[in-house]
Amino acid sequence: MLACPDCLPCLARNAVELARRSARGDAALEARIASEGMRILADAAGEGFDLPPPCYARRLIDNALASCGGGVPDPWASEKNTSTELALKLMSRLEEVPGWDAESFESRLRLAVAGNILDFSIYADIDIAAAMGQMATAFTKPIDLAAVDALKRCMDEARSILWIFDNCGEAVFDRLLMEPYRNKITLAVRGKPAFNDMTCAELAASGYADGFAAGGVVSNDDGVPGVVDETCGETSRAAFAAADLVVAKGQANFETMNERADKPMAFLFLAKCPVVCRAVGAEPKTIQVLLRNVARYPRHCATLKCDI
Repeated sequence: MLACPDCLPCLARNAVELARRSARGDAALEARIASEGMRILADAAGEGFDLPPPCYARRLIDNALASCGGGVPDPWASEKNTSTELALKLMSRLEEVPGWDAESFESRLRLAVAGNILDFSIYADIDIAAAMGQMATAFTKPIDLAAVDALKRCMDEARSILWIFDNCGEAVFDRLLMEPYRNKITLAVRGKPAFNDMTCAELAASGYADGFAAGGVVSNDDGVPGVVDETCGETSRAAFAAADLVVAKGQANFETMNERADKPMAFLFLAKCPVVCRAVGAEPKTIQVLLRNVARYPRHCATLKCDI
C-alpha cells in the first residue's frame, strides 16, 4: 500500500524522535536532523507518494544516521534491550495469565499478538504489573476462531515457512507459536537498524539460539522497516521464493507486502493507524489475522480477519 498525506503526521513524529535519539543532547544537531527530515517528507509529498510508508521512514532513518556520522549506530539499542527484558519477565509468569494454555494454538497465537498490543515501541518502560494486566486482556477478548483455524491449517500444511519478525520484545512471544513448526521455519530479520525491529543482533537475547529454526536465519540486507523486494538482498529473496507460506508480524510488513500476489501470506498485526484501518476495514487497536493468496489451501478463505 502506498503512503498518502494522512501518513505525514506519523512520519513527522518519527523524524522528530529520530533527531532526538541520534543527536543525544546536541540541540543544534537535533534541530538540523529534524528539519532535514521535514524536507524529506515535503519532497515526498511533492512527488506524490509512490512508495509504501516504511520506505519514507527509511529515508528519515538514513538521514539521521548519516547526520550523526556513525556515532550512534543504533538509536534504539537501549529500547530493544528493555523490551526484550520485559518480555522475558512476562514469559516467566505466563502461568499467572487466566486462559493461557501452552498446548493450544489459539492460546499461543493470542500470546504472539499480545506483544503487539503492549507495543513496546511506546511502552518500553511499563512496569511488570501493568504489563501483566494488558497481557491478560489478550486472553479475554473475542477472537475469530475461523481465522485462527485457517492460520493453523496453513502452518500445518506448509512444507516450509518464512517467519518475518517485527519488533523486539514482541519477538520473544513469537517463539512459542513457532515452536511446533521449528523443523520447517526460516527466520527473517532486518539487515540494518530500523526503529525497534529485530536484527541478527537481538536474536540470541530473544531466545533464538543457533539451531532454533531448521531453515536458519536470513537478513534482508535492508533497513526498511518492512520488506521491499527491490531493495532486499538475494539471500532474502531466495528464502521468500522457497517458502510455501510467509508469516509476517507487524503493520509495516503488511504495508510493504499486502499487494504481493506471488506467495501465500499471513499477516499478524495490530491495526494502529487510520490509513491501515481503512485499508483492512478495521477498528483502531484491533488485532488482524489476514491471509492472502491462499487459494492453494482450498479449505481456507482468501481473506480472514481476527479482531481481539
